[in-house]
Amino acid sequence: MRSSLARRRLFLTILPLLLSAVLFSAVSPLSSFAQMPQPGAPASDVSNIPKPVLNTVDDVNMRNGPDQDRTGKKTTENKEESCLLPPLTLISSPIIDAEQLQVGDKAKKEYQQACAALRRHKNEDAEKHLRRAVHEYPKYSAAWVTLGQWLAAQQRSDQAQQACLQASTVSPRYIPAYLCLADIAARGHDWNEVLKLSERALELDPSRDPLAYEYNAAANLKLQHLMEAEKSGLRAVAIDKDHHEPRALFVLAQIYEAKGDIENEINQLREYLRYADNPEDISAVKNFLLQIENRNAKSRADQSKAGDNTVGEKSPDVIASAKQSWAPADIDEAVPPVQSDLPCPIQQILKQTSDRTQDLIQSLQRFSADERIEQIEFDKKGKSRRANTQGNYVVQIEENTSRYPVIREYRGGSSGTHPSSVVDTGTAIFALIFHPSHIRSFDFRCEGLSQSHGSPAWQLRFEESADPNESFQAIRIGGSVFLPRLKGRAWIARNSYEVLRIETDLASPIPQIRFGLEHLVINYAPVEFKNHSVRLWLPESAQLYIAYRGHRYELDHSFSHFQLFSVDSDQAVKDPPPNKTPLPLLSVQSELLEPKSNSR
Repeated sequence: MRSSLARRRLFLTILPLLLSAVLFSAVSPLSSFAQMPQPGAPASDVSNIPKPVLNTVDDVNMRNGPDQDRTGKKTTENKEESCLLPPLTLISSPIIDAEQLQVGDKAKKEYQQACAALRRHKNEDAEKHLRRAVHEYPKYSAAWVTLGQWLAAQQRSDQAQQACLQASTVSPRYIPAYLCLADIAARGHDWNEVLKLSERALELDPSRDPLAYEYNAAANLKLQHLMEAEKSGLRAVAIDKDHHEPRALFVLAQIYEAKGDIENEINQLREYLRYADNPEDISAVKNFLLQIENRNAKSRADQSKAGDNTVGEKSPDVIASAKQSWAPADIDEAVPPVQSDLPCPIQQILKQTSDRTQDLIQSLQRFSADERIEQIEFDKKGKSRRANTQGNYVVQIEENTSRYPVIREYRGGSSGTHPSSVVDTGTAIFALIFHPSHIRSFDFRCEGLSQSHGSPAWQLRFEESADPNESFQAIRIGGSVFLPRLKGRAWIARNSYEVLRIETDLASPIPQIRFGLEHLVINYAPVEFKNHSVRLWLPESAQLYIAYRGHRYELDHSFSHFQLFSVDSDQAVKDPPPNKTPLPLLSVQSELLEPKSNSR
């Protein structure tokens, strides 16, 4: 069974990469395909991949090559203005700086000759004319990007990167330059860089560019930010309403595969078949889809026979498999890459981060934010239920007599499609792991210099002491209180020592209540409070994954429109009105615990 599952995952992982090679590669002319390894192709043995899929590789690349007249598909770029190679032909009306309107006739002529050479597959002539074009007008961003794409297709990555970087320098608002760089970064599997570049493209045009969302979705998928990946994938498909590029649906299928959401995986593949126009692609996907549907039907039948067996009654192998296929990997199962050759000043990092935490408490007495919560619940049979709520979120921080921070959270004014079956609290407390009262209760290890949302960050692994007197948090479920032991990873800004991101897992499950998994991801972002002349790093989003009594829950919190208040000021915000929604089935309340040594 497990080997069958592994084969299915390998197939789905490779299939979209083969069929959608256009997403992560600037495709070369036909004469070069035989010599060039395709970007994104797996390095492992692919002999078990069905023959029809392998047969489509060259056809797909040819169909998306620079000779657009072969395909009969129109590009969004005017051929008289540019001849960007796929996938950048999908960009709609890129923003152009004023300098691009000053391109001279000689430079334009060289560029158009390069475009003609590309369509005729005259490789050397194309490069020669592109270089002449940028020589005649060094700020010719379209020519720089086309040259960069061409060099990347020839596996001259360093030169390609320099060309596209030059385009972003001379035209900082030219989106194809950033997506060209994202493509090159994807070839090198630098997914943090892909994320950074796609986010820059989306800053320039957040509403019309499906390609930037595709890159963003793929990068988040590779970095195991599954909810962010799903959002970007759905946005890409929503923008591309006419499905000019149905391969975006493959990205979503991969995301749902990683989340263990087989129903949505099947739906995305079915959607692809509605818009695909290549017979070989259609045949391969139909065969694969039939296999998934048959396995899914068999799995449902097996679950029905198994009855109400809970996670706690299953074997360790089954539990591990379920966690890997649904929630993000445990922090010890997947360690993000780091630059390990730099010395890591762990004591300085902890000291500076602890100081920042105390500064935050002094500056932040009370804040409110608009909150949106998206929840997905999977029951024991795998059936999903979704709920969306939005309302007001308020956090108040006070110090007790021993100067220990006491944090209270309030929610109110909620509205949405369905009442949530799970309510969780505690998002605000986790940065206080670095508070002087708690930092000694954790074992910290520096893994090296990494990236978090495009910024250099020290990557720290931490694990809580087993001493119950030093417990960081208590979890209340129903009328019972439990003291879970945490482990996790934190990303600390290299220069400012602000907490950028935290991921936590339970060091061990709570078997007496069949609480098998609690995986939390919190992303922080700077918030400017102009009226108070202060800039604070606060939670921007939080994703929580819970496995409890055979059910699985995903909760995605997003925060916006922050307001800062002084508790004793006239403008102090009122507590939100109480919710009138039905009581949830599960309430998970994380509460900060003052170490007993503080009160002695």
